[in-house]
Amino acid sequence: MSETDERATRAMSGTGDHWLVPGKEMVVAVCGGLTHDGHPMLDAAGQLARLHEIRERTPLSEAAGIDRRRLQLVRSIDRWMTLTTPVPYHEVGTFDATVGQVVDRLAERVTQVCVTLAYAPDSVVDTAWSRVYELADAYQDLVDGLCAGTHRVPDAC
Repeated sequence: MSETDERATRAMSGTGDHWLVPGKEMVVAVCGGLTHDGHPMLDAAGQLARLHEIRERTPLSEAAGIDRRRLQLVRSIDRWMTLTTPVPYHEVGTFDATVGQVVDRLAERVTQVCVTLAYAPDSVVDTAWSRVYELADAYQDLVDGLCAGTHRVPDAC
């Protein structure tokens, strides 16, 4: 079993450590509605998914409050990551987005597949899931690099 699978299993069984960074499988599952053991980052990911679902049904003129709350959740994820990952080595690569921003995009894409495209043709849904998995892989690369201290993220917004 891979380290990521072990983390997901611990998180799903309720024995996970709240200082472990969740793997991509767990983040995608929570964005899709899976309940979990109250992990702070997963709480924020689940809330982001719910906000994206609400935003789909909200007139653009009334979406500002939802977007403000999303930004707060993105920032809370980024603060949590700062506390749980080592200071990066001096000369390391920088990703183009923060973890919170990537989780927000994942929440949006998973919500789109699960809600918006629920009755779309299978080929459309399959393509959408492929995009989710590509972004989930990018999330995993990002958090693995941050946990190893070999990457950094841009300054949070």
